[in-house]
Amino acid sequence: MQNSNSKFKNFIFIGIIFVFAFFSFHLVFENARASGTANFQIEIFYAKETHQIDTTQTFTETLSNPNESSFEINSPADVLISGEEIELTMYSTPEESVTTNKPLPSGKLASDIFYNISFTKVSDGSTVSSFDKAVNLIFYYIDSDISGINESTLTAYRWNGSAWTALSDSTVDTSLNKVTATTQQFSDFGIFGDASPSCGDGSCNGTETCSTCPADCGTCPPSGGGGGGGGAYIPPAPETKVIFSGRAYPKSTVTLLKDAQIAATTIAGVDANFQISISGLTGGNYIFSVYSEDNQGRRSSLLTFSVSVTAGVTTNVSGIFVAPTIDVDKSEVKRGDNIAIFGQSAPQADIVISVSSEEEFFAKTISDKEGIYLHNFDTTVLDYGLHNTKSKASIGNLAVSSFSRVISFKVSTITVPKEKPQISKGDLNNDNRVNLVDFSIAAYWYKRPSPPSTVDLNSDGKVDLVDFSIMAYYWTG
Repeated sequence: MQNSNSKFKNFIFIGIIFVFAFFSFHLVFENARASGTANFQIEIFYAKETHQIDTTQTFTETLSNPNESSFEINSPADVLISGEEIELTMYSTPEESVTTNKPLPSGKLASDIFYNISFTKVSDGSTVSSFDKAVNLIFYYIDSDISGINESTLTAYRWNGSAWTALSDSTVDTSLNKVTATTQQFSDFGIFGDASPSCGDGSCNGTETCSTCPADCGTCPPSGGGGGGGGAYIPPAPETKVIFSGRAYPKSTVTLLKDAQIAATTIAGVDANFQISISGLTGGNYIFSVYSEDNQGRRSSLLTFSVSVTAGVTTNVSGIFVAPTIDVDKSEVKRGDNIAIFGQSAPQADIVISVSSEEEFFAKTISDKEGIYLHNFDTTVLDYGLHNTKSKASIGNLAVSSFSRVISFKVSTITVPKEKPQISKGDLNNDNRVNLVDFSIAAYWYKRPSPPSTVDLNSDGKVDLVDFSIMAYYWTG
């Protein structure tokens, strides 16, 4: 019986994991890469489930595959002496997604489906590497999964980090098509066996039949006539789909490109999270790109990666973090004056701003609840000439975006003539000064509809941080 404390359950088709880490790009499987710095995962799986488990109680969880094979884990009570609540994640995945980097033992063949089992503590998310008691594993297979394998030799194996090791108490029941074993440690699991005898060896065994091997099993009798009855049920072919998810900007438009053509769009939530999918694909390699536009219509840099899509499976690309947008309030600035660098990212993100030419300088700020960030950069440290600026975002140690596109500006000796102080834009009360009185006037109209044109300093129909940055530039105090 399934544990009553199981709080949630996700059933999806397919799963493998590629991890792309910040400033290192490690490919776990094959054919997935990203331009710039990325931090996301690609999963390919037949089925996946997540459960919260009370370790003081017995529990049984089952993972069912589309082809009617399945996997079951049975646990006694008190598998952890600490009694901590844990989260179980298990998924099934194609053989080639595992054995590419974890080769089979010499002379062994594997079932078409592998399983990954992992546990983490609910309290802090740390990994539970082993149990204090053994749990029971049951692999239910179908004949097509073990084609070419001598069924009587099937044994459960676990990847120990460097090699596949047979579970010592593994048994096979060929009449019920199941392999049973126990373990206290978790990682990748599979059922392996020896090659089945070949057709023509004089013995009708394994999966050989009169239709597949008449030389060993004899000629099949002629089928009888008459009788009606419908044909055998043929299940529909699994859908081929790719699902993309991650962070952009609150309520922003996220666009997905497939081979440089727009394939789908979606709107990110107020928390900047988005999910977008594309289906109806055929198997093969595709170039996908994702970008977003912020609330001012500024477009992010393009995050591009290639994905190898397998027909009949769902590929889940998660952990995408779209780079921030970026802009400056002026294209030329007098050395020693501030230049406002601003844009949009995910809410409450740490923003790192780079300003460089021959030497690179860094500044940090935090985006607000709408993802907007602003930093007034002091140009005293910069030489005269052309400079570039870009930004990237991070949220703790969990996610890091790539860099934004690059914006250029010039540092020069320009001065504002005294007879034309050019403070009229920020001088909202016409006293020839820009100070707290003007700030309070602008604050009143902050995000209110239909502000006066004299308050809407960049004429975009609203008063926001961009207007305040312009006011800051002309500030007299």
